[in-house]
Amino acid sequence: MQHRFLTSLLLAVIGLVLALIAYAAPFGNTGVDGSLGALLALVGAAVTTAGAALLMFGSASSHRFGSLLIGLLVLAATLTAIASFFLMQTGLAVVMALAALALLLAPFLQSRRSAA
Repeated sequence: MQHRFLTSLLLAVIGLVLALIAYAAPFGNTGVDGSLGALLALVGAAVTTAGAALLMFGSASSHRFGSLLIGLLVLAATLTAIASFFLMQTGLAVVMALAALALLLAPFLQSRRSAA
């Protein structure tokens, strides 16, 4: 397990929950519930979450694949933040922008792998 991706994974999970709330609107009318834009933001947050989980649990075996995956996840998180900004979901936009920043900074952090 690579703990340097933990922050990006947690932010992506929070973004996924916020995108699900924006799309499904279980707590009231968000104004974008059921729209195509909210669905795309939900898909972007889900892809970012799945990719961050892959990176954290060490499924990116080669350095090239890991670098490519990080680049694609930064793009996914950034585009999701932009989409949520236009959907006026400020919380989701901030969380996904922070997830993109955490993904950009993670390769520069020291990697700690667990023994098991």
